[in-house]
Amino acid sequence: MAASERASFDPFTEIDWSQPITDEQYHLPPEILPLYGTSQWEAMDEAERRTYSRHECAALCAAGIYFENILMRLVLEHLAVMGADDPSHRYLLVETADECRHSAMFGEYIRRAGTPSYQPGLHLQLGRSLMLAVAGRAEGYVAILAAEELLDICNRATMSDERVSPLSRAIAKIHVMEEARHMSYARAWLTENWSTVGRLDRLRASTDAPFIVAGVVDAMVNPAVYRHLDIAGGWRAARFGPWRERVTTDLERLTDFLSTTGVITGVTRPVWQALGLVRG
Repeated sequence: MAASERASFDPFTEIDWSQPITDEQYHLPPEILPLYGTSQWEAMDEAERRTYSRHECAALCAAGIYFENILMRLVLEHLAVMGADDPSHRYLLVETADECRHSAMFGEYIRRAGTPSYQPGLHLQLGRSLMLAVAGRAEGYVAILAAEELLDICNRATMSDERVSPLSRAIAKIHVMEEARHMSYARAWLTENWSTVGRLDRLRASTDAPFIVAGVVDAMVNPAVYRHLDIAGGWRAARFGPWRERVTTDLERLTDFLSTTGVITGVTRPVWQALGLVRG
């Protein structure tokens, strides 16, 4: 596939890791931080906001590793039943290599950031195990799109924001450039194959999809950040405050696509609405 010919980037040669990670600048744009716009945010001084952004950046990197591991497992399952003469075979190997490098890049940031290694909660770990055990290919590509769409929006905002440290911007830029082809492939696969998926598999994928996307959203706000920084009521304010409304907006490209494709139906749309993933 042509996508296999596009450039890949080694984060350990493309990024200057000698630059220290300090709180002289933000590590993510303030407007995309989960606490932005809450009373807890207003109570912080500028130094506290920058420190908080470093912890959120590390937590987002940890979520990225969590997502990448799921996506690699799903892609490898696809590869396991695919002949080497399939046009997608080489591309999926390239994608897996990309995801390995991304996880290494995120891990390097966490090791240098002076933060805890923020692991996803137990319910998300159990959800990952369940999904890997039962998910079909269609659910897998919905999961890929959900994770990458939300991370892509964060990364695009980060890579071009001069208030953000050069290290965070460099990480975001690599992720954006390589994930664009991954999202393109997942969209193309669902567009071309949804109608040929068996009826029961389509029903299962349509039923599971809103819960898969809700799990992705849950992983974006880690309660351990707020416990570690001792921000009273921080997780609840972040999870159910203005950030949650922004996520619904950020998901519109994905949910519009899934509606057009047929993954979101008239029967399942109320579930998406109840979970706050689409507007009524």
